[in-house]
Amino acid sequence: MEACCICQSNLAKPVYESSAPFSITSLCQVLEGRTRVWHCEECGHTQTAPLPTLEKFYAEDYHILTASEGEDQLYEVRGSEKIFRTEHQIATLLEKVNLPVNARVLDYGCGKASTLKGLCGRRDDVVPFVFDVGEQYRRFWNDFVPTANQAINEVPVRWAGQMDAVLSFFALEHVTDPRAFVCAVHGLLKEGGAFYFLVPNIFANTADLVVADHVNHFSAQSLQRLLVDAGFIVRQINGEAHNSAWVVVAEKGEGVGVETETKSISQSVQEMAAYWNEFGDRVSAFEKAGSGAAAIYGSGFYGTFIHASLEQPEAVVCFLDQNPHRQQQVLLGKPIVSPEALPETVQRLYVGLNPRVAQTELAAESLPELEMFLP
Repeated sequence: MEACCICQSNLAKPVYESSAPFSITSLCQVLEGRTRVWHCEECGHTQTAPLPTLEKFYAEDYHILTASEGEDQLYEVRGSEKIFRTEHQIATLLEKVNLPVNARVLDYGCGKASTLKGLCGRRDDVVPFVFDVGEQYRRFWNDFVPTANQAINEVPVRWAGQMDAVLSFFALEHVTDPRAFVCAVHGLLKEGGAFYFLVPNIFANTADLVVADHVNHFSAQSLQRLLVDAGFIVRQINGEAHNSAWVVVAEKGEGVGVETETKSISQSVQEMAAYWNEFGDRVSAFEKAGSGAAAIYGSGFYGTFIHASLEQPEAVVCFLDQNPHRQQQVLLGKPIVSPEALPETVQRLYVGLNPRVAQTELAAESLPELEMFLP
């Protein structure tokens, strides 16, 4: 990569290149080839070389939460209560954005559009619109979005300047040209309309640095630069309202550029790269230090990365996950079960969770004494 996709500054050598010849996607697919990541010291943006067939990947191979209408990601556990991501996203959206009566709301890069559907359940005056690049989600849209308000691959010209709000949930990190994405959103909004979106916060979950299909890894500074350059007023960039994500509220209007300090960002990115350069070696050292049947706690990215790093993955008998939607599924040929169903034969446990929450989640479980790898 020669230039930053946010500010177009020249990029130096990669800050990270995977030591093993595999890459892992956000859907836990293990692909051949190394992951390479660059960082821009000018605007604080970090970016990954896109997959060779990125457009085909999203149109045909990217099926997120499509097993059923109710399938969702587990957001957090509060006591004995499981909170799912869609529920939290709806509550946060209603808190952050004041939608007018009969608001025309477009979910841009929507997938199943479950958050928009939930919003319509709370606000029956909302007029929903959806856009994505693949046909695989249309059966979910048909339940609540009129056919005329659905678009695939290309947004209808008649939608220009018609939207009171455009929503986007974890889509902007996937695109090779975020400036074009944001400019397209700008053109769809009415003057003063709201652009509300979520993207991963790399500083709250370092795994995002090495997710193969996340082309963009945003800082607050690079988000500010991106939006102002596209003609938005930035109302809020919040790193606390959603775990491991930036929650962003912008308004169509003339944005004002600001000077940003990026030295501390660059240092943090370098530290993340060092962590992931060493991660596979730490997994290997733990593997060689013992023997016996093993399990991996976490069936997401961290767990998949651990499994792919093992010399003898056949020693892993299962993955553990608290999310009931994940249980009974299979990952990398291994069953996903609840922590309570941990087989008695397991002697070793690899913890594949975000280091920020790993200790808290483990403390909430009644797991037996095991040899344990911590991220």
